[in-house]
Amino acid sequence: MELKITDFGLATKIENYGEKKKEFCGTPNYMAPEIINGKGRKGHSYEVDIWSIGIIMYTLLVGKTPFEAPGNDTEQTYKNILRGEYEFPEPKIINGKEVTGISDDAKDLIQKILVQDPR
Repeated sequence: MELKITDFGLATKIENYGEKKKEFCGTPNYMAPEIINGKGRKGHSYEVDIWSIGIIMYTLLVGKTPFEAPGNDTEQTYKNILRGEYEFPEPKIINGKEVTGISDDAKDLIQKILVQDPR
């Protein structure tokens, strides 16, 4: 009953509480701000996995990653992540009813996970 998140090639394991990894690697759309900001100097730990859960949840509900820049512009994607710039899609009207596909609870959880300060 453990959730494991991996990039299938960039996975690593934190062995001890307080341990920090310093690698700057990963799929740009899923990178946490502290990885981009620190570029490996400060290190990162479990918090980046929580961030990834938020990215995965958003992607599953919306169909694309939240910070993805047009044309797969990696530098712009990093800027979007560092600014925390993303939006949920506007609700659609189908047969006269508003349909969002994303519950307010799901939006609230994602917004609480995708914050710039990992503390």
